[in-house]
Amino acid sequence: MLRRLFLLPALLLAVAARAQAPSPLLAAMQQQYPGEKAVYLELRQDLTVEIRNDSVQVLARHHADMLHLGEQSAMYANDRVSSSHFSRLQKLGARTLVPAGDKFKTVKVTDFKDKFEMQNGVFFDDTRSTSFSFPAVGPGARTVTDYTVRHVDARFVLPFYVASYVPVRHAELTITAPRGVRIGYKTFHAENTPIKYTQEEKGNQVVYRWTADNLPSPPRDEDAPEASYYLPHIVFFVEEAPVGGQARQLLSGVPQLYTMYADFVRRIDRHPSPALQHRVDSLVSGAPSEEEKVRRIYYWVQDNVRYIAFEQGLRGFIPHDAGLVCARRYGDCKDMANLTNEMLHLAGVQHAYLTWVGTRDLPYKYAELATPGVDNHMIATYEPTPGHYVFLDATSKHTPYGMPSAMIQGKEGLLALDAKTSRVVDIPAMDKARSGADDTSVLTLDGTALRGTGQLRLAGYSKVRQSYGLDGLDGTDETKYVKSLLERGNNKFFVDKYTIANLDARDRPLSISYDYRLQDYVQRVDDEVYVNLSLERPYATDRIDSTTRKLPRYNEFAHTDHTRTELVVPAGYEVSYLPPSAQAQGDALGFKVSYERKGDKIIQDRELYVNYLLLQPQQFGRWNAVVNKLGTAYREVVILKKKKG
Repeated sequence: MLRRLFLLPALLLAVAARAQAPSPLLAAMQQQYPGEKAVYLELRQDLTVEIRNDSVQVLARHHADMLHLGEQSAMYANDRVSSSHFSRLQKLGARTLVPAGDKFKTVKVTDFKDKFEMQNGVFFDDTRSTSFSFPAVGPGARTVTDYTVRHVDARFVLPFYVASYVPVRHAELTITAPRGVRIGYKTFHAENTPIKYTQEEKGNQVVYRWTADNLPSPPRDEDAPEASYYLPHIVFFVEEAPVGGQARQLLSGVPQLYTMYADFVRRIDRHPSPALQHRVDSLVSGAPSEEEKVRRIYYWVQDNVRYIAFEQGLRGFIPHDAGLVCARRYGDCKDMANLTNEMLHLAGVQHAYLTWVGTRDLPYKYAELATPGVDNHMIATYEPTPGHYVFLDATSKHTPYGMPSAMIQGKEGLLALDAKTSRVVDIPAMDKARSGADDTSVLTLDGTALRGTGQLRLAGYSKVRQSYGLDGLDGTDETKYVKSLLERGNNKFFVDKYTIANLDARDRPLSISYDYRLQDYVQRVDDEVYVNLSLERPYATDRIDSTTRKLPRYNEFAHTDHTRTELVVPAGYEVSYLPPSAQAQGDALGFKVSYERKGDKIIQDRELYVNYLLLQPQQFGRWNAVVNKLGTAYREVVILKKKKG
């Protein structure tokens, strides 16, 4: 009887929607959501928390009913449902409701394709996708999906997104749990979303319900952060449940989350490894300090262990034994973190810790959401002095010692201090001075062409990015890559020769020495020569339209670029015009450009910084103001005039 009562509201909604005639429904939705390709008439999840033996499980019933509003909505005809070790698909049905007069005709989906869903960079993943295509999709048709998933561990239930990529007329999340189960939840980015919450007791069950109506489609902006940064969603978790006759805490805070993680670490199938000890001893032999030991071990793991993600059931959380990873020379983030940490301990480094961290794909902090959804990555951390941390992410092959990988800047790490104790620490975002390019070149005139010789030095994350690009290229591809990296002026840019240094030396800047030609760049009018020394003009046209862009803009790292360009004044010419200095300093973007005459050279010196990880909409105006001044500075030219007599 309970189940019938539980399904009755959803059943009444479905009957009401089906009873509405196709044509009036289509016209009403087209009027309410002009320009949209489709609308979800209903997005619903009905979750039932169950105590089964010694586990807390969740049975999740999903329902999605999409109305197609235009011809282009056929792009939504393909769909898929995911499942895995922790979320097991039990039932799946899909159908198209095709307009037929004043009713809908049901056309069922009969062809379902099941396969492993391999993500980029993942060697093995036990996630499976069941894909299918809705037939007869067109304006006025409805595509309906119903499926049931059993989550065998309630701690791994995914968030419910109230909004979606198309408008949502009605969204609903219902959780039914035994009275003795304590439920926790957090809502994110719902400040402007009218979500209604109710709680009702029914016999021995408690029903929690969230509903929201008439949600618009989200903005679609390039370089935006992940949807979890802006779409309204609800994260549900079981804080406590009666298991085996007594109350068990599951996810009531960071201590409980760490208890779960520590249990995963305890399950490592450890074996003594004389080979690993010998490797460590040889690496740290003669090291003048503990920090040098840590550096050598970290670089060895980066150089010798290949990152291959492997996610299958609990193996998505339990690292392999360090000796095994060392012998195999490959592993995922957990394996590489555990190997790094174990090698440090074998070297006598006491203050080294396994560390869980969420990459910048996830916006959450441990204090606001202490669930497995707050992190998705694992590293090692070294504490040389109390409160000072060095974050060692060996999966980022080219990242130098002393810098966290770019994808975890500004996040938090959960340090495993011992089997029962953890600590949450901040991972800093690197200062803009730590990364960037330093380019110095000397130019000579050759008719309407420029010939240059120079050196480009890349440091920090700027070097990391280009090192990944250059790593493993053959001669032909390397030449193309270097040309694209150095390219400036116009499309008649040619690199005559170049040499690369320090590609594998992480503690030194990547250096590229080069000679180049730039054809048809110089303008000559009578006895005057016009040369624009801003051969490359980053951010010159990077104005942000604040009337159309609504989302923050993502940036991988802050950086400062310095360019020094020296033009040799040819014999028989004098300087007729030298541009004035210009500068603008903003919170996210700034520059300064100066010109000077020094001997037989004109020197342009330019510094430009980008100082944000997420550029918020309230910063767009100040960003554009700097871009405008930068564009003006870029248009300045040096004028040389032929001497008389």
